[in-house]
Amino acid sequence: MVVINVLAALALQQLAMPPIHSAPPFAVDTAALRHNNGRTPPFALAVRATGGSPRIDGRLDDPIWASTEPVTRFTQFAPADGESATERTEVRVAYDDEAIYVAARMFESEPAKIAAQLGRRDAIGQSDFFEVDFDSYHDHRTSFQFYVNPLGVKRDLVASNDAGYGDLGWDPVWEAATTRDSLGWTAELRIPLSQLRFPNTRAQVWGVNFYRNIQRKAEQDFWGYFSQTDQGYASFFGHLLGLENLPQPRRLEVLPYVSGVAERIDPGAPNNPFNDGSREIGRLGLDLKYGLTSNLTLNGTVNPDFGQVDADPAQVNLTAYETYLSELRPFFVEGADIFSTTSPGFIPVSGAQFLYSRRIGRAPQGYADARSGFVDQPSSTTILGATKLTGRTAGGWSVGLLDAVTAREFATVDSAGVRFRDEVEPLTNYAVLRAKREFGGGSSSLGLMGTAVNRRLDDDRLDFLRTAAYTGGVDFSHRFSRNRYSLFAAVGYSYIQGDTLAIQAAQRSSARYYQRPDADYHTYDPTRTSLAGWNAALGFSRDQGSTNYAVGVSATSPGFEINDLGYQTRADRATANAFVGHRWTRPGRLFRFATFSASGGAAWNFGGDRTTTSVGTSAYGQFLNFWSVNGGFSRSFRVANDALLRGGPVGISPSSWSVYGSAQSDYRKPVQVYVNYQHSANELGGWGNYLYTSLTIRPTPTISISAGPSYSVSLTPQQYVRGLTDATAEATLGRRYVFAEILQHSLDLTTRLNVTVTPSLSLQLYLQPFVATGEYRRFKELVAPRTTDFLVYGEAPGSSLTPVTNPDGSVAAYDLDPDGAGPRSVVRLGNPDFSSRSLRGNAVLRWEYRPGSTLFLVWTTACSSFGSNPAFNAGQDFRQLCQGKSDNVFAVKLNYWLSL
Repeated sequence: MVVINVLAALALQQLAMPPIHSAPPFAVDTAALRHNNGRTPPFALAVRATGGSPRIDGRLDDPIWASTEPVTRFTQFAPADGESATERTEVRVAYDDEAIYVAARMFESEPAKIAAQLGRRDAIGQSDFFEVDFDSYHDHRTSFQFYVNPLGVKRDLVASNDAGYGDLGWDPVWEAATTRDSLGWTAELRIPLSQLRFPNTRAQVWGVNFYRNIQRKAEQDFWGYFSQTDQGYASFFGHLLGLENLPQPRRLEVLPYVSGVAERIDPGAPNNPFNDGSREIGRLGLDLKYGLTSNLTLNGTVNPDFGQVDADPAQVNLTAYETYLSELRPFFVEGADIFSTTSPGFIPVSGAQFLYSRRIGRAPQGYADARSGFVDQPSSTTILGATKLTGRTAGGWSVGLLDAVTAREFATVDSAGVRFRDEVEPLTNYAVLRAKREFGGGSSSLGLMGTAVNRRLDDDRLDFLRTAAYTGGVDFSHRFSRNRYSLFAAVGYSYIQGDTLAIQAAQRSSARYYQRPDADYHTYDPTRTSLAGWNAALGFSRDQGSTNYAVGVSATSPGFEINDLGYQTRADRATANAFVGHRWTRPGRLFRFATFSASGGAAWNFGGDRTTTSVGTSAYGQFLNFWSVNGGFSRSFRVANDALLRGGPVGISPSSWSVYGSAQSDYRKPVQVYVNYQHSANELGGWGNYLYTSLTIRPTPTISISAGPSYSVSLTPQQYVRGLTDATAEATLGRRYVFAEILQHSLDLTTRLNVTVTPSLSLQLYLQPFVATGEYRRFKELVAPRTTDFLVYGEAPGSSLTPVTNPDGSVAAYDLDPDGAGPRSVVRLGNPDFSSRSLRGNAVLRWEYRPGSTLFLVWTTACSSFGSNPAFNAGQDFRQLCQGKSDNVFAVKLNYWLSL
């Protein structure tokens, strides 16, 4: 603290002196502020605006700017790493009791070639832009980032863990204005102190960086320079001096909203008493943000509305594992970084994902008894309220606290005019606590994590849910030898409890399969009412320099279970992974930038079975004309598969290989093309082809169109179909396990249109036509565990496969007989062939009619049809996208931002 006060005092005495660049123009102990990477950072001086605050109009003609000398020394990060910037940039900083002000002049030798594209907030587009980043905590790990392009489009995010990219869900209220002239372009920013986080001290030193992107040259210039072979971001910032007596702003922001929804379903159901095809809903809610201190912020929401987010993409999942969906809801996206336990650098392992916020407000997990009537089943669980506390304590701990309560939900049943209410989701409380302490100048951190889920189960029909689930974890990271190397370690613990039905489901889940008959290291116990487990990870990496390498090991015990609030697909795993890579950052005769890497890994279950062995290589290169190519090869070897039979004995995963390649055109151009192709094959005759293409067109600065068609076709020789109880199979497998080959096709055409009238008025259109088919062939059963030996029905001597047809001649089922007149019974299997067609999309008109206040007009559409004809015909399938039920929702939402 003494050093900081002395530095600030000396800085204030130098207001009339030239700007501070690579070293301060006065005698100070620069070693006191030297970074852990061994470098002495540049210094800049913020000047108090005592003669009045500058007007934010982008003209830079206010008196404060004339009396403030700029910082000018910028260095290229790309394309010529380490060389001086090709265009001059001047940046000035001022402040008062309300805000930080930044003025930037971007000189341009060819002003007519300045790239500028309109977009909604956070969509800078393919543009020139200026960026200022503040490490106001001065922890060398956190940065609050503010961007603006020549047309005034703003972008902001907060990054943690010394990363350059972070949370785009953070939307502070700030101002920016730009102008263009014969010298280039200018930007003027006003960032209220209430939107930043900083310590409560008289004199302060902040980390700061300035960044300029020159799109036509693909040039990236930094004032606080770091090279392409360095790892980290905030740890390379310069220092901002001169900040003194910053007031602690009162930060109470209230955002009430009102919304109305009209839904139309076609075809309607005139006999359905709950929804005849039309309904209207009104909602009221409130979001608030309160600054408890200059470092701690409390966010709250009551009856939140998330109607303006994108629809989830359509997909077909034939695995035993849950599909992961990205979080898009603003309340949960903002500040999400603090709850992660990811590892630094190139380390190939990380901590468990204890928080998967899509669990909060999910669709109810129970279902009503229809009683041969109509059911009104809620599509999501109501979030009664949620609070989130984030920031930093006076003791230097970064904290994140999230608590949400979801309502008790009921489905209403109408059976011949008699109404019933069945509970389908209990009242539930979700709580998350994250605390992280940085020390050693940001080179080390210690994190603590804990979650709790508590359900009030008042209905025996919901006993399949756990009554309580608790997790806890500790993670540690350390960078040493001037941040060249990173070390990471994490441990976690889980405990769940509930009725025997709930714990039986947990034991039998695809994450662990306790019921496996050949697993002697864990036991399925149907009388258990609790389950506990642990996980651990350890990794090391070399992050700095042209050559990088990393190793990591992890282990997850069979009983580890975090899916009540986190996300986890597998337990019962121990892994080892390694990586080595090299980067060429200096332009050569062919490439401007290139990388090559190789990796390998293996995994075992706790019974000693090796379940993964794989190696792979990849390479990337950007040509001198800014086109780029990428490619790679991977090989997986034959290993045991303890999940193949989904609770049965161990099977075998065949050896396989895959190769991929992609090419991308010059991203600076108004038309950009990307193509990716992948081919895979395995020793059992399985194969797959995947093609993805993307075309982005920016015909004017206000319009952007992108289309991303993808097509995949694959033949999988070991597709699990069904497990059957059969006493005659006890000697070998315990059950009969029916498999098939499946020929799958899928095609989607994801299209986006963005029309931006002004930075505060935009229209977004999203559409995803999707078609998928699956044809099951060569039904067969596994003959023996730990083999790929199958008895194919209808091909093996004595066996038969008999189709059972509908009156129209289509196949309704198959009768499977493995041994003719032998002791094994005939099994009737319903035809699993499928076809799925859907169209999902939405249109969002967004108008920020005043800073922080927004009007949304939203149209959402979803239509789909399902069948059993697996024939794939792209043209016909797309014409039949909406032959089934269609659902159209029209919504309007208005919120109003108040700062009190």
